[in-house]
Amino acid sequence: MILNLTDINISFGKNHFLGPINASFENGCLNLIVGRSGSGKSTLLKLLAGFHKEFTGSITLDYDKFIPDGNISLTFQNPETIFFNSTVFDEVSYSLKISNLKENEIKEKTNKWLKTWGLSSALYSEKYPFNLSGGEKRRVALAACTILEPKVILLDEPLAGLDRVGQKDLSEIINSLAKEHIVIIVTHEPELLINNNSHILFIDGVYTKEFNVNDFLSKAIQNSDFYPLPEWYVENLKYYVNSQKLPIVKAEEVANFLENQKNK
Repeated sequence: MILNLTDINISFGKNHFLGPINASFENGCLNLIVGRSGSGKSTLLKLLAGFHKEFTGSITLDYDKFIPDGNISLTFQNPETIFFNSTVFDEVSYSLKISNLKENEIKEKTNKWLKTWGLSSALYSEKYPFNLSGGEKRRVALAACTILEPKVILLDEPLAGLDRVGQKDLSEIINSLAKEHIVIIVTHEPELLINNNSHILFIDGVYTKEFNVNDFLSKAIQNSDFYPLPEWYVENLKYYVNSQKLPIVKAEEVANFLENQKNK
């Protein structure tokens, strides 16, 4: 699948805000929207979800006009703060219930989707969502938002506020989902999500540009004014900046290494 944005210009009233944007997002990789605070990342996500209507240009899904209804799931930051059911099963299955599916279909689909998000139905179904760990809450919330399996999954800072174990677990699940869905993520911490085939749309004011992960990291490592990566990340990769292919450095591995060094 491929989602194409052609000559997208976003405005607020008479004021031009962002664009033109020409970009393509596909399944099979993580699509990251990266930029500094206030650059327009979340606004673009809302536009793709159909919530921001002030724009010109065209959006197509597999070269047909893209209509968000039923095709997308948009999850904002900290989605676990809006739980409203007493069990994990009820929280995750809610969208299925209001879709009038049969009870056995709801149970089968919910249990399968819980497993997809690393949540065994036997262990989690009857638990109270607010009693879970931070990482577990986030996975329940994202499972609830995506259980209808839309073609396009939009996530706004999905790893924010999680510890490094929670970040690692969730990023692995999101990467797995990207095989069959177009997953588009707004993030100010791309180093926590990137892998070798990540696709990056960089936004800087009205300027936007697509990068493969190697070109983006090389430019950011050489010029912090372009995009400020964490010091630990730059330190680990600066020696490879002229290499044809930069190694992927995992945040958890670096954190564990530094912790072991302190304990020696």
